[in-house]
Amino acid sequence: MTQIDITFSNGTVLQVLGNLIERLDDLSEPMNDIAAVLEFATEEAFATESDPATGAPWASLSDAYLKANPKRQGGKILQVSAGGLAASIAADSGNFWASIGSNKIYAAIHQFGGTDNMPAGPAGIPARQYFGVSREDEQTILDLVQNYLEYAE
Repeated sequence: MTQIDITFSNGTVLQVLGNLIERLDDLSEPMNDIAAVLEFATEEAFATESDPATGAPWASLSDAYLKANPKRQGGKILQVSAGGLAASIAADSGNFWASIGSNKIYAAIHQFGGTDNMPAGPAGIPARQYFGVSREDEQTILDLVQNYLEYAE
C-alpha cells in the first residue's frame, strides 16, 4: 500500500493539542471527531470539485483527455464511483492522532499532480487537491478540542 503523509502545521491547533496531550492520557474521542472533520472536508472537495483548503476549483479535464475519453465530457473531473478514488477515502484515529488517506495507487498524482516525463504517462496532470482543511475546518477542530478540554476539566 502506498502511503502519503501530510503534516498539519497550524501553530494554534498544534499548541492547543500539545496542551491537551500534556493533561490527558487518551484523546481518542476528540481525535475521532477531528478525523470526521477531515473526512467531511474531503467529501466536500469531491462534491464541489475544489481544493478543500482554498476553495479554488480544480483544473478542468484537458481537451486531449476528453477527446480520448468522450464519455467523460460534462462529467465529474474525478469520477465518483463505487470503486473509485472518492470511495477509497478512509479516516482513522487513535489516542493521539487523526488521519485520512486512500489505498489507491493513483491517489498521490491527483493530490499533487504529475509531469509529462513521469512513467505510466501521460502523467502530466494538474494537482486536484482533495485533502486539506479550510480556515473554517481549522476553527471547527479548535472548537472540538476546546470543548473537550472544558469537558475534561
